[in-house]
Amino acid sequence: MKQFEITSFLESKFPSTLASQFDIGKVGLQFGSKDKQIHKMIIALDATKDVIDEAIEKKCDLLITHHPFLFFPLLSVDYDSALGKKLLKIFHAKLNIYSMHTNFDTAFGGMNDILASILNLTNIKAEKEEIDSNCFIRIGEVPQVKLQDYVSMVNTNLQDFVMRYVGCDEKIITKVGIIGGAGANELNNAIKLGCDCLITGEVKHNQALEALERGIALIEVSHSVESLFKEYLQEMLKKAFPTCEVLVSQKEKDPFKPFR
Repeated sequence: MKQFEITSFLESKFPSTLASQFDIGKVGLQFGSKDKQIHKMIIALDATKDVIDEAIEKKCDLLITHHPFLFFPLLSVDYDSALGKKLLKIFHAKLNIYSMHTNFDTAFGGMNDILASILNLTNIKAEKEEIDSNCFIRIGEVPQVKLQDYVSMVNTNLQDFVMRYVGCDEKIITKVGIIGGAGANELNNAIKLGCDCLITGEVKHNQALEALERGIALIEVSHSVESLFKEYLQEMLKKAFPTCEVLVSQKEKDPFKPFR
């Protein structure tokens, strides 16, 4: 199986044209050759030092990440820096790296649909019927539940990735919005769409205050909750490319530790 065949499949599911403006040129094959033979691939949220080492140790030909490895242009490379050392390893191992970021967030069957499914939301819908580069939020319904109890349920379903929440514990939740990553800037959309609660990551202080004053509950989860996509993509790729071995990174971990 060659890289361009895998690229073609992923493009058909999660087109790069759905990437946000700031992501243009940062999704797709960031390192490697489109003609490289791919026998083994590994999936991770980020191309960290540990993940790159794992990919090389396991003799993987391709590393697929959600977050682009190179997000900002490089003007110079210091081989003694953390980034420079990773680049040297990638080039020496001839490791292909393919990233799907906001195009994966917005596409049907992508990140936010996966998270909505994990949360057991029903009647899941996108903000608009026509998916475009701005269509991040997924909306779904839950049986009537108090916010305090719902936070506990969300934490269980999302494997302890809940960090904190905003809102009255007694508030009744029936309609929920979900956006993986940093999505609190979609608060206004969530309110317009009738959500009682928005689940997302990296909430700013002013956004929490706005949610409180406007009466919408806000559940903040770790940005690393997006790592839950790995097993879903693994199954998809196994079915599409049965002759390829598809691994999920075992070395990846949330950089944040909870303080109890």
